[in-house]
Order: sequence, then structure tokens, then C-alpha cells
Amino acid sequence: GAMIRSLDRGIGEVLAALRDNGLEENTLVVFSSDNGGAGYIGIPSVNQPYRGWKMTFFEGGLHSPFFMKWPAVLPAGGTVDTPVSHIDVFSTAAAAAGAPLPDDRVIDGVDLIPYATGRAEGDAHDALFWRSGDLQVVMADGWKLQVDGRQGKHWLFHLDTDPTEKKNRAEAEP
Repeated sequence: GAMIRSLDRGIGEVLAALRDNGLEENTLVVFSSDNGGAGYIGIPSVNQPYRGWKMTFFEGGLHSPFFMKWPAVLPAGGTVDTPVSHIDVFSTAAAAAGAPLPDDRVIDGVDLIPYATGRAEGDAHDALFWRSGDLQVVMADGWKLQVDGRQGKHWLFHLDTDPTEKKNRAEAEP
């Protein structure tokens, strides 16, 4: 509770400083978390309805807040229904600043502003990938495959019909 209160106050101070300095309307503010709530805090339902928690690749660990505020450009209360990732922050900030992306490397992130303003439709990414040690995950076309190479386990979920990952379809859909 204290951490949330401190975070709330700190964000309030940043937003107040932008407002007080006449920068609120034309400043892109991104607020996000890198993961879902931690399982070690002793609250089994911390990420309900999603399965899993921080340090897992189930939706309880991956499905996390991602908010953008830019009053001069983004409509208040809008939502984006396509999966996005932190890799998108760089491309979005560069586009907001009018800066070109480097052309000497592949940039995996996309500019989210067209999605947030309704100028782009569909998925922002063909696929998203995660990896940590022997765990590998890909999310594409509404499906999410998670492979644990150390234990030889596979999980396959169709997130469009099973967003809480209750039915592992790895055996039925090899």
C-alpha cells in the first residue's frame, strides 16, 4: 500500500510540474509496469482473472498496465485492443518527437500513436516474443505458445477465446 501511495504521489508531482510549466498538453507521458503482481506477496488472487504472476510468462505475469497521455494528440479514455510491449516506447517517443528511427539496425517496436488515435487497425505486431533461460514464449494471431525447455513442458492457449489460460491446447493442437 505504501509503495502505491508513493508512486501515486510521485506521478502526481510529475503531472503537476508539466501542468504548472505549460507543458501538459503537448507532452507524451507513458505509464506502465514491467510485469503483473508478485506471487510471493501471499495474495493468491493478486492477478485475477489471469493465471500466474511476476516472473512467469502466463498472462498474470505479462498482462500489465500500459497507459499513454498526450492531451493535444490522444483522445481521453481511448483504448487499444492489440497487444503492445515496452519495445514500442522507443518508436512511439521518436515519432512523437518527430525524430527518425535509426536505419542501421532493426527496431522491433512500433509507433503506437496511430493505434491510440484510431488511424491504424489490426495488430501492432505480427508476433511478440519473450525468453528467460529455458522458457520461450511467442504470441501471434491470438495464440500464445510457452515452452519450458528444461522441464519439457508446453502450454498453448488461444487468448481470444481463453484469455485466462484455463485450457492448455498443446496436446490437441500440436
